[in-house]
Amino acid sequence: MEKVDVLIVGGGLSGLSLADMLADRGIDYKLIEARERLGGRILSVPATDGERGDERYDLGPAWFWPGQHRMEALIERLGLSWFEQASVGTLVMQEQNGSVRRDLNFSTMAGSRRIVGGAQRLVEALADRVSDRDIALNSQLKSLTMGDRGAIAEIEQDGRPQTLRTRSIALAIPPRIAARSVAFEPPLGDPMIARLSSIPTWMAGQAKVVAIYDRPFWRDAGLSGDGMSHMGPLVEIHDASPQSGDEGALFGFVGIRADARRGRSHDVTAAAIYQLTQMFGDEASRPKQILYQDWAEEVFTSTIEDSTGLQHHPQYGLLPPLGGPWDQNVHFASAESAPDCGGYLEGALEAAEHVFGLITIKNTYEKEDAVRRDSITV
Repeated sequence: MEKVDVLIVGGGLSGLSLADMLADRGIDYKLIEARERLGGRILSVPATDGERGDERYDLGPAWFWPGQHRMEALIERLGLSWFEQASVGTLVMQEQNGSVRRDLNFSTMAGSRRIVGGAQRLVEALADRVSDRDIALNSQLKSLTMGDRGAIAEIEQDGRPQTLRTRSIALAIPPRIAARSVAFEPPLGDPMIARLSSIPTWMAGQAKVVAIYDRPFWRDAGLSGDGMSHMGPLVEIHDASPQSGDEGALFGFVGIRADARRGRSHDVTAAAIYQLTQMFGDEASRPKQILYQDWAEEVFTSTIEDSTGLQHHPQYGLLPPLGGPWDQNVHFASAESAPDCGGYLEGALEAAEHVFGLITIKNTYEKEDAVRRDSITV
């Protein structure tokens, strides 16, 4: 049976950041990720025309903000760079009757920042810092059983059962996913399961459409690329062009899942291009490529509770203790458990930092306790 000090469940930004910190401290860990790729809700996809292989488009989170010092420090430490979100020009507003205004002089995302090459660069750079032998893809945690010498984790890896013993578990996955997919022995109890299931997974109910063009033509008309619509299917639109500005892209968030077109990507993207044409002009009708990602269809991201959509950013924060023997052994490390910046990229780093502190304190205490026991024995 494999033994590790820390089992990290989830290979998104939080899980990888925690792995990087543990590796620097020399603490033994294993990171498992249920998907066949790292990144979790971070996903940056290249255009397929082959002309600009270094340009990628974010189908998950794309922005961070000034003052989010963990993101700023990580980008600098990893040798990456950022650029400011395009915001010069007017916003396009589409009313429920289809009428369009193009004279609104404000930007909804002015001042936000994007990572050159897409947010996936963070994932790739962090993955390069940790050892491949400490990461297992296609590996889903099925159960945790607490014993006298730590927890026994039952894992399904590439369809085969694996067993691992660990002293600490960091759940870098949404609380709703943990409540639904991991069996605890002793059980957490119905009240705690209900509490975890009540925590919304940020952006889990969203879908995103990216339309890629030869150039950012809307800027010629004095438009910023920002758009708002009461008609849909895209309810919020932004400029997604790469830093170079040679290639242009618009992306939009698809409205609530109740939309009858949702779930059929061709219907959604066709309706989205028609809408972009109405809002930004005829040139919007001729994208050279369309990308579509429905996070509500991702079983390792979304649950049925996430399908109703969110009307505002939830009030996240530290999760309550799980109770029983799990209090000091299981720690939530997803962005939804961040003390202050829940849901954001900054929150993923904040949650990892918080859990790292808990694990290192526990690790130090256990080592000191072992030394005391040895001295008494002598």
